[in-house]
Amino acid sequence: MIVHCVVEDGLVASEKIVRIETADGSQEEVAVSASQVRNNGLEAQIIGQDGEKVLIELPRESSSGRWRVWVHRNQVLVPA
Repeated sequence: MIVHCVVEDGLVASEKIVRIETADGSQEEVAVSASQVRNNGLEAQIIGQDGEKVLIELPRESSSGRWRVWVHRNQVLVPA
């Protein structure tokens, strides 16, 4: 599953910094391997759903210490 995010270069070429907008309007920032980022999207896992919100598990801990965050369903792309 891919979640839409803002992508920036990390400290080294093999790293990217991504910012994901959460369902409550805040942002989570995560440093990840560049191989986990595709077209302004981050590979993540769906853990649960609640109406228009989807709970995702991030590939690494965010800067705030979270591993799981709620995002809007329209931010998530599930490849066919």
